[in-house]
Amino acid sequence: MPTNRQGLRGIAVLDVGATNAKALLFDDSLTLLAEESVPSGRREGPPYLHIESEPLLKFVHNILPQFDSIRPIDAIVPCTHGSAAALLDHAGELILPIMSYEAEPPPAIVEGYAAIAPEFGEVFAPTNPLGLTLARQLYWQETIFPHAFSNTSAILPLAQYLAFRLCGRKANEVSAMGAQTHLWAPSTKDYSRLARERGWASRFPPLRPAWEVLGSARGLALRGAGRVLNGVHDSNANLLLYLRGESCTLLSTGTWIIGFVQGVDLMTLDPAFDQVSNTTVFGDPIASCRFMGGREFEIIADGAPPHLGTSETVCGLLARGVAAWPSFTASGGPAPQTMGKGRVEGDLHDTGERASLASLYCAQMSALALRKIGSTNRVIVDGPFSDNDAFLEALAACLPAQEVFSSEVANGTAVGAASLALIAGAKAAPHEMSLRRIEAPRELSENAALASWFVQIGRLTS
Repeated sequence: MPTNRQGLRGIAVLDVGATNAKALLFDDSLTLLAEESVPSGRREGPPYLHIESEPLLKFVHNILPQFDSIRPIDAIVPCTHGSAAALLDHAGELILPIMSYEAEPPPAIVEGYAAIAPEFGEVFAPTNPLGLTLARQLYWQETIFPHAFSNTSAILPLAQYLAFRLCGRKANEVSAMGAQTHLWAPSTKDYSRLARERGWASRFPPLRPAWEVLGSARGLALRGAGRVLNGVHDSNANLLLYLRGESCTLLSTGTWIIGFVQGVDLMTLDPAFDQVSNTTVFGDPIASCRFMGGREFEIIADGAPPHLGTSETVCGLLARGVAAWPSFTASGGPAPQTMGKGRVEGDLHDTGERASLASLYCAQMSALALRKIGSTNRVIVDGPFSDNDAFLEALAACLPAQEVFSSEVANGTAVGAASLALIAGAKAAPHEMSLRRIEAPRELSENAALASWFVQIGRLTS
């Protein structure tokens, strides 16, 4: 496996999600040395709900020298979600604030974009709710703020914007473009017709590999080399750890639960069930399914921590007829036409029951999504839900024909991002995976009420 360990002491990962922004420090064996986080700040308009980019950058500039004092930082890897972009003027300054993907577009924008949205068969992504489709964000900004948009010199995905602010070099990256943006055509591995016809494609800098060094961090007085990598879409950083070895389905968990399913033909995807294509850091499309599992867990659990959930409590809830029905967010996922209609049937008596029901519901929805997309290989759960035994055991019970494993790699997204600093173009991450086989308790796997939920969901969504 070709790697690039020479001259690597510390690797800093900047992992920016919708809820939190984290900085993590690894050594060249990908051992975590330090971690700090802050809330991902957002501000209401004008001009729209947007990311507070300057506080984020202040956090980055403050934490990197602190990490460098622990171990000299030789590589810095930005890693963010794929539904945000920075519009820059000729001086490299933001010409408009970076839109939050939870911004609500005006009705005229929704209607106007619907008239120009690409066909699913080209981009393999539906138009997502709110600001989740990056092309609709650009259409919104172009339509409402034509003067500012006309003066836009460069458009950068969020990870690449962080890299630019650190080292001064602009670049684009393929996993960011392929994150259901409507700007990328996975089958042709090029910009979509919409991106080209609107003139947006020409405003993106050249595509560079996620692991390419763009330059050195400026103005931080680091002891290490401070080489800034181009950066990566967060879920694809996670996926990178699993691209070698036998075929699998990766269930990447967090605010979103995303299933990356190897071996499924893109032409079989159904947008009605939120089935989409993602693009790996190597430019290859991969069939995916998704729903806002982490957010739905929070809503159902209502503050109850995940570790309070147990399979015993889940069985007790099923015996009492307690159930959660989709969906609790604007993303219906595998249960279309249920957005915002989520409800709990029955009474919950304590925090343990709330955590258990939230775990069960997320397992049921995950299994439903994987069934509908055609996943048949082994399932590996990564991210925060990989420590939730109630979720894992319920998932195994819902997928009796598939092996279910929990990844024991903590901070999988950040580890995957850090591994980019070690890659010399090889199509896998130089990191050994540790997996734990999950067995469903018999009283759960043979539970009639669990099976009944899927029957009723089938009627609800047919």
